[in-house]
Amino acid sequence: MSEQRNIIIDNIDFSEALRYLGYGNSTPDEKTKEILYNCADQLKSVMEGKYTYKVFDLVDGQVPGINFTLEGKSIANHLKNCEKVIFMCATLSAGVDGLIRKMQIRGMADAMFTDSLASAVIEQVCNKAEDEILEDFKEYEHTWRFGLGYGDFPLTGQKQFLDILDAGRRIGVCVNSGMTLVPTKSVTCIIGLGHNLEVSNVKSCDLCNFREKCTFRKDGKNCGK
Repeated sequence: MSEQRNIIIDNIDFSEALRYLGYGNSTPDEKTKEILYNCADQLKSVMEGKYTYKVFDLVDGQVPGINFTLEGKSIANHLKNCEKVIFMCATLSAGVDGLIRKMQIRGMADAMFTDSLASAVIEQVCNKAEDEILEDFKEYEHTWRFGLGYGDFPLTGQKQFLDILDAGRRIGVCVNSGMTLVPTKSVTCIIGLGHNLEVSNVKSCDLCNFREKCTFRKDGKNCGK
């Protein structure tokens, strides 16, 4: 099973954007709110939320017949007892990168706010995409979204992952020589499906490479809320 769809986000999660900006529980002043809302309006005018996905049977921890290895202990533990896997890629499209570049010329504050807003929106796109996909798999339990590069699951498989999804043609996502996704506000991830799963469907900090430096954790939170 494979598909591609568009996602419309009408209401940006400002609280999430403020978390990325480091506000914590603080309330921004009126000037900051004005900048935030102005940047949000410009972001909405260029962003195009899209995603594509494929669903595969999982056999002995791997997907037969494709040029991709589920490498590392992290992903193996994440998919324990899973019977199927969802490969997913989501993006806000190239217009957002162009907007952020223009903002950087005009002023770094606007660029920083827009970047944080876009980070919040791509998470909203992923959440909506996951909800839509899982509508077809109500009989299964599911894991949380496991991103390439998380734990010891290497980023070196990004190109093969995108090729399997035909993400370049379907939603315009590719990868550069540094394994960074282009457009930058894009996400690749895997969701496991099965029964009697040992892994929660709520994201964990345990495997995160940045957990010791994470400002969210210092406030008793995490990037998966």
